[in-house]
Amino acid sequence: MKTKILFVLTLATVFLLILNFSVFAGGPKEAEKEEIKLTVWINGSDSYIGPEEQKLPQDQWYISQAFRRFEKLHPGVKIELYVPPDQEGAHQAFKAAVLGGTGPDVANLWTGQAIFNLKDVILPIDDLIPPEDLKNIWGWESLRLDFKPDGPILGYPASQNQLCFLLYNKKIARMAGLDLDKNPPRTPEEFNEVLSKIKALGIDPIVVDESFPWFFAWIGDYWWAQVSGSDGILAATHGKRKFSDDEGLLNALRYYRSLYENGFFNQDMGTSADSWNRFLQGQGGMTPVVTSFLSDAERALGEDAGVLMPPDISPNAMITNSTIGGPGQSLVVSKSTKYPKLAVALISFLNSKEEVIRAQKVQQVPPVRTDLTIDELGYEPGSNIAFLYKNYAKNYIYWPDNLLTPGVAEVFYRMTPLVALGKMTPEELAAEMDAAVGR
Repeated sequence: MKTKILFVLTLATVFLLILNFSVFAGGPKEAEKEEIKLTVWINGSDSYIGPEEQKLPQDQWYISQAFRRFEKLHPGVKIELYVPPDQEGAHQAFKAAVLGGTGPDVANLWTGQAIFNLKDVILPIDDLIPPEDLKNIWGWESLRLDFKPDGPILGYPASQNQLCFLLYNKKIARMAGLDLDKNPPRTPEEFNEVLSKIKALGIDPIVVDESFPWFFAWIGDYWWAQVSGSDGILAATHGKRKFSDDEGLLNALRYYRSLYENGFFNQDMGTSADSWNRFLQGQGGMTPVVTSFLSDAERALGEDAGVLMPPDISPNAMITNSTIGGPGQSLVVSKSTKYPKLAVALISFLNSKEEVIRAQKVQQVPPVRTDLTIDELGYEPGSNIAFLYKNYAKNYIYWPDNLLTPGVAEVFYRMTPLVALGKMTPEELAAEMDAAVGR
């Protein structure tokens, strides 16, 4: 009996050795099978990647390093980063990829109507969001389907409250005899006077790349919304009123056109692609931006980087002394993902208090967390970011273009620059937007 047992044990040992060898021989293949890969799309600007970060190797970006930290917390998980070539086109590219079976697990898209239109390919995540995130993060209303208080939640705010303003070069302002910190222009007439003095120096007062209507979306939208209101814009985009009858829109477009006619924009703005570098090199008095541009401007210009809020289009507007802003960027989960819980865990991680504080060291942007102090954020008293955080972090008008339904938005983005360039009238654009309702 002892001999038989010994023989059986010997055979078992040999079998285990053979099995062990085969496992080690095929180890990499087994590891590959066990590895979980999450593919994440992140926009090249206005969210997690700063303008100057784009010039660095990808492994030096904040978002790349955040992904590596998440991987360390979740052994066996690898995150693949993809940067879409343009933000607007990313929405239809995302839909096509999901329907084609090649969609990412997580995508950085715009909030509001842009993602509502993709509800068939975006996973509602109400049941996956940790309760502490619902409590400590605000901006969920821009991610609830159709802006309804009880609508399904289609994603997270992308960690940031992007506020719109004009960055200006204080050195150029001084050369023009201006002190915009003490005497900021608050009316179109005062704004025109400031721009005229900068123009007299032989410098473009405003530099912008307007083949996509960045100036209008970040500055002109304020003039529209402060007169028409968000409810009025929503009513028009759903066909309950006419854009053609919206004097807020028409007057904002007329003023936009006048800025180009008066030579206050770089005259090649319809085709230029280097306005940011021009501004940093002192070839423009000011440029429209969101807060993710601020840190880079301050690193380049030092104390000569100034913040100027848009003037009010009319003293009789329903909203004054405000700006466009809010969580305009989101992180959504694809319906095609195999790992919904892990995808939400990643998004929650990026929105965590610790990660938001880390991100502030690269881009100082007012966060969407409610449990952070100015000291924790590292904002110096009297700094540009402290000024924005104190006065506008909770005093903004939500992005009017994010309220537009897809057909209307497509017309708005494509044709608005033509108004500034004099190739289309405000009335013609409004009529085109009316015709696009319901598309």
